[in-house]
Amino acid sequence: MRFVGSAALRGPVPAWMSATLATDPWGVVRRAAHPPGFVPVGMRGPGRRQWHTALVPVHAITCVVPPEELTGRRPRLVLLGLILTAAAHVLSIELDGAAWGPIGGVGYELATGRAATHPGSDLDLLVRTPHPLARDEAARLVTSFTALPGRIDCQMETPSGGVSLTAWARPHGPVLTRTPDGPRLLDDPWTCA
Repeated sequence: MRFVGSAALRGPVPAWMSATLATDPWGVVRRAAHPPGFVPVGMRGPGRRQWHTALVPVHAITCVVPPEELTGRRPRLVLLGLILTAAAHVLSIELDGAAWGPIGGVGYELATGRAATHPGSDLDLLVRTPHPLARDEAARLVTSFTALPGRIDCQMETPSGGVSLTAWARPHGPVLTRTPDGPRLLDDPWTCA
């Protein structure tokens, strides 16, 4: 999401972040506890390992780009574009009609137009799964992704929070679920507790 610069942020901002926000005020929505009227975000700096978290007031948000809106765009690196196209094909077969899109570096790059990937980047995907996905279906999807020419890290968005597709593809046991209140181990992330 885009917002109106560092003045909108709640809390201190590192010096390197101020320069970035002056020309490129974009953040990625995070799962974190937050007061009403604020959105928790993570922001990338100019260096590969520079990352800052903050709260942005809702009134300062000027543009929101969900992952689903990025599926028709192509990354600047050809291999990532090929992987994204292949992943779209797999998802159309395995989860026909599911809402999904790129996140992580590829999603950030496609939303902002700012280079955020490198030749070793993987493709991070978000698949919205409001209804339960059988573990054997998840395992089939993981197998299909593994056959593609690059690494895909897929996260499912469930009613309880974010769950790794690979973790859910295991035959049984609880999975780590990323919730706004922190990580939790859940047997069924579609049953909100």
